[in-house]
Amino acid sequence: MDKRYPETLLLKLLEIYSPSGREETISRFLADEMTRLGFDVKVDEVGNVEGRYGRGKPKVLLCGHMDTIEGPIEVRKRGKVIFGRGAVDAKSPLAALICGAKRYAEDGGKGSVTVLAVVDEEGKSKGMKHFLARSKERYDYAIFGEPSGVYAVTVGYKGRLLFKATCRTSPGHASAPQLFENAVYVAMRLIERLRATELEWAGAGEVDLFEIPTICVTGIRGGAEDNTVPSNCEIMVDVRVPPSVTIAEMKEKVLSVLSDFRAREGRAEVKITFIDENPPYQEDPNSKLVRAFVESMRESKGRECRLSRKTGTCDVNDFARRFRTPAVVYGPGNSKLDHTPMENVSVEEFLDSIDVVVAVLKRMVA
Repeated sequence: MDKRYPETLLLKLLEIYSPSGREETISRFLADEMTRLGFDVKVDEVGNVEGRYGRGKPKVLLCGHMDTIEGPIEVRKRGKVIFGRGAVDAKSPLAALICGAKRYAEDGGKGSVTVLAVVDEEGKSKGMKHFLARSKERYDYAIFGEPSGVYAVTVGYKGRLLFKATCRTSPGHASAPQLFENAVYVAMRLIERLRATELEWAGAGEVDLFEIPTICVTGIRGGAEDNTVPSNCEIMVDVRVPPSVTIAEMKEKVLSVLSDFRAREGRAEVKITFIDENPPYQEDPNSKLVRAFVESMRESKGRECRLSRKTGTCDVNDFARRFRTPAVVYGPGNSKLDHTPMENVSVEEFLDSIDVVVAVLKRMVA
C-alpha cells in the first residue's frame, strides 16, 4: 500500500456525501475499493460492505460506519488538517481500520480479519441490526471505529432507552380554558416531574455523568386547532443508562415515575410507549484486547494509553449484547467535534492510528 494511499482514501470518503439513508454511492465505492485492495468482498441487502482477509483464528472484526448526519461540509485540507462531514464521525476511523487491515495483510498477518462498513449508525442502526440478525460468525475480538483520540481507547458506552409519553384529555373551546384540562399543560407538568427525577437520580455533589442515568426531552408535539384546548400532546424522551443499571430496571424506574404522576392527574390519560433500547456496554479494562492497545501504544508510539468511557451509544452496544465478544472502540479524532460544522482530523493523528491498529492486530495474534 502506497504511503499516500490512506490520506487519498480518506479524502475520497469525505467527498461522497452519505447521510443516513443515502449511503448507496459510498457503499458501491467501498465495495470496489476493498476489492481492489484484495479483500474478499460482499454487499448485503441493506448496503453493508464486508471485506475479509485470511482464515483461521483468531477471528477479528473491524467495524466502522459509512453514514454521517445531515449537513455537508466543504472537503478541504488546511496544513496538516482535513475538514469534511465525517472527518471525525466516523470516516477517518473507518479508513484507519481498512488501511490497518490492508497493512496487516501485507505484513503476512495470520488469522481472519473482517472489515465491516455498516449503514445507518447515525439513524436506527439498521446496518448493524441487519448484520447481527443474519451473521453466524463467531468473532474472538472486535474493534469498532469511532473517535476516541489516537492515544485513547473507549471501553464503555452508556445504554439508551427511548420512550414516548402521550397525554390525552377532553377537547374544549379555547375561549373557556378553565373548564377543560389542557393536554399540553399536562405534558409540561410531566416534563417537570422528569427533570426532578433526574436530579434525584444524580444525588448531591459532583457526579460522573457516565455513572448516573440522565433524562432528556427531545421533542414535543401537541394541539391541532388554534381555537381549541389541546386534547393530545406527545413528548419524546431519551434516557441514558449506566452499566450499573439494566434496561429492565430502568423501564421499571420510568414506569414508577409515570404511575406516581398519573395518580396526581385525575383528568388526563397518560401513556408511555417504549420505542427503542440499547443496553450499556463496558469492556474489562484488564482484558487481553485492552492490554493489546495499552502495550501497542507504549511500544510503537512511546505513549500511554488512556481508557475512556462515553455517555453516548454506538453499534458496539448491540454487538456486545448479541455476541459477548471482547470489544473496544477506537479511532482518530476529537469526539467533541462530532456533528459540528467544524469536523476535522489531524493527518498525523489519522496515520498514527493506522500504526496502532496494525500493532494491535499483530499482538492479538501473537
